[in-house]
Amino acid sequence: MKGFLFRPKHLAIMICWLALVGCLGGPSAPTNFYMLSPLSSSQTRTIETTKEDRIRIGLETVVVAEYLNRNEIVVNLDNTVYKLAEFNQWAEPLSDNLTRVLAQNLANMLRDDFIGVFFSADSSIPLDYRLEIDVIRLDGNLGDQVTLVAQWALLEAEEDVLILLVRSVYQEQVADSTYKGLVLAKSRAVDRLSRDVATAIKKTLSGNSEP
Repeated sequence: MKGFLFRPKHLAIMICWLALVGCLGGPSAPTNFYMLSPLSSSQTRTIETTKEDRIRIGLETVVVAEYLNRNEIVVNLDNTVYKLAEFNQWAEPLSDNLTRVLAQNLANMLRDDFIGVFFSADSSIPLDYRLEIDVIRLDGNLGDQVTLVAQWALLEAEEDVLILLVRSVYQEQVADSTYKGLVLAKSRAVDRLSRDVATAIKKTLSGNSEP
């Protein structure tokens, strides 16, 4: 009986079969989900106001740059090369997360100045002004730093007259080489943006020149 002749094509077929078995049977890495967080209660004011004639500002849904408009967290390796973190993703669309966090921060910061911040989507609330925020950049690298670049505008609600137009840039150091550290640094950058927006709004609408 002649021995089995092991041809190169047989080897190729076996390698492909083994690779397929490995792909089908091997465990995949778990996906972690993250969200930006608002200011903690210890950092914000908690006094409620009920003044009916307070100024009402509607926050439009925050617009994010298209490269950020995805499930995966974007890692900026060197300002030229970017990586998508396949197993580290946002728990909801980044624009929705940013809108909610900014609205909560601003509502807390402006509450004592009789200025209310609401989602513009709630058409039942008559608005005096509209706040539009575009996030041009929000990225960073593990163990390095996060950069936030945002442009925001305050407009009269009815006449659409531009009151303020500001471009802001922030950088925050990432505490460690984890994605949690990266997201926490992004939250701190958003906190700083919230404070600057609140300060500018108070100075413009309330005549408060204090920082």
